[in-house]
Amino acid sequence: MGTGYSIQSLEHGILGGMLRTPECVGEVVAAVTPEDFSEGVNRVLFEAISALHFAGEPVDPVTVLRKTGDDGYGVAIRDVMEQYAVPANILYYCQLLRQERQLGAIQEEAFFAAGSATVEEAAEHIAKLNGLMARRRSTEVLSASDAALDFIARQDAPPPEYLTFGFPALDKALYVEPGDFVVVGGYASAGKTMLSVQFAVALAKRHRVGYFSLETSPRKLTDRLISHLAGVPLPRIKTRALNAGDWDALARASAELSELSLDFIDAGGMTVGDIQAVALQRRYEVVLVDYLQLISDRGSGRYEQVTNISQGLHTMARKNGVAVIALAQLRRAERVNGRPRPPTMADFRESGQIEQDADAALLLYPSDPNDNSSDRILKVGKNKEGERLKLTLSFDGARQTFREAPPPAGEQYRELQRAIRAAGRDGPQQAALTEVAGEIPGLPF
Repeated sequence: MGTGYSIQSLEHGILGGMLRTPECVGEVVAAVTPEDFSEGVNRVLFEAISALHFAGEPVDPVTVLRKTGDDGYGVAIRDVMEQYAVPANILYYCQLLRQERQLGAIQEEAFFAAGSATVEEAAEHIAKLNGLMARRRSTEVLSASDAALDFIARQDAPPPEYLTFGFPALDKALYVEPGDFVVVGGYASAGKTMLSVQFAVALAKRHRVGYFSLETSPRKLTDRLISHLAGVPLPRIKTRALNAGDWDALARASAELSELSLDFIDAGGMTVGDIQAVALQRRYEVVLVDYLQLISDRGSGRYEQVTNISQGLHTMARKNGVAVIALAQLRRAERVNGRPRPPTMADFRESGQIEQDADAALLLYPSDPNDNSSDRILKVGKNKEGERLKLTLSFDGARQTFREAPPPAGEQYRELQRAIRAAGRDGPQQAALTEVAGEIPGLPF
């Protein structure tokens, strides 16, 4: 016992405090669960007190004894009444009890891990250990008045540090924070992996990033990344047809890569639980997954499996405060008048749950649907906290690089018109005419 308290005394203190001070029952029920109490008498008493509280009935020794339906609990009620926690300390007792239960579960799981017969069995126990380490139970209730005060206070503080992806227009539109789930969808060979590696480089300059690849080996990803950083064509790297200038560029790129807080994980066959376990162990702030539909999961059919994977990644992000960016395959492009149509949010393959879970969803596709070497369109199809947009990325497949291209002339004109209309809405509603006495030289009238 690291706290110096016995679990029995903690449980008696909490139960006695609930019986002597019924007004604190709601806070206690929000802080602990029946599973935190020892099986048997103490758990039965806690469940009885909780049931009376939620039913709006009085909580006292008589009502609790009547709720249990067993006169034999009278002695137990008398014992806990003698060891009660005063109201000021009861939530502290709850915290200690949860810590003791968590420690006990960790020790038990560690024992099983140590006695594992195979690496696979040990990995399962280690994944459970990571989950136990991250376990938390808190219910945040914010009143309207407190929310208003909190909002005003936050305006005096510097703005949050949102994730930056290396493309100014995209960074301006997205407000991605730890705990968000972002999906990047694209057809096969659209360049999702290439784009995500470029994202990883930008993100790893400020955050600890884990890139979980279920499709491409870490060595191949490293080749692509070095090609991007060095500006050396990937075919020359693959065939070792390098000149002196290439070697200098590769040396500089390798030095730049070594400074990034970036890990590549060969994630073939991993589940969401496996990814979460590694992410917690390595303390990643950003997790990239390539790609979502390749993650292993149970389910009666493919739709259910992909739904579970999407929900699992979303929960992982929210629960652990990690930004998760997952690539996803889109359905095969439909043709309209003989031409593939641009993708929409409805094209996420095998499950609409992906669209529902994402805080932001990006769609990547060729600007010319019949030419896979053409520039790419990156469309923000869903943006919970900002506007949607569409930008053109110049495509340099040889050097594994996308660059933000200026918008077409027509789009620039439309943007100018939008700015003029916005200025008109924000400024005076009509022009003011001023009469000037006399003649002014140089005017035509």
